[in-house]
Amino acid sequence: MKKKVPVKLNDLIGEIEIQIDETFTYINTQTGEVITLSREEMRAAEDEESLESYPDWQRENIEIAIKIIEDENEAYLDFTLRNEYHEYEIVEEFIGTLSDDEVQEELFGAIQGKGAFRRFKDGIREHDVEKQWYEFKEKKLKELVIEWCEEKDLAIEE
Repeated sequence: MKKKVPVKLNDLIGEIEIQIDETFTYINTQTGEVITLSREEMRAAEDEESLESYPDWQRENIEIAIKIIEDENEAYLDFTLRNEYHEYEIVEEFIGTLSDDEVQEELFGAIQGKGAFRRFKDGIREHDVEKQWYEFKEKKLKELVIEWCEEKDLAIEE
């Protein structure tokens, strides 16, 4: 296997924030490229169907998916972290850091039940702690990505 190339920290943080259930993210350790593929593209690659029925833009992704599936050199790392990233827990931790007990109590109440994230977003704006939230969240995402990269022996570039 070739030497691993550093991957950009901000690329990985951005991926975590947009990962959805229907996507998978991989890192090409030889180029540092972050690749996001849909469930449909991965399925097509596994089924070995003819690519003719797919549009050109999707064929490229399916070809990449085939490379990932057939990767014997372990050049691709699976970076699908949806099971390790829990925004709700980060929200709870953030609320616990606030010094105003009334704001804490109100925000803890806001994150209960359906529509919790919408009420939380409204609450942080109302109490003027929105900037603090985004800084806290970014710090937590950075910590998660750095820890993951260290476990995988993958260099990162700021």
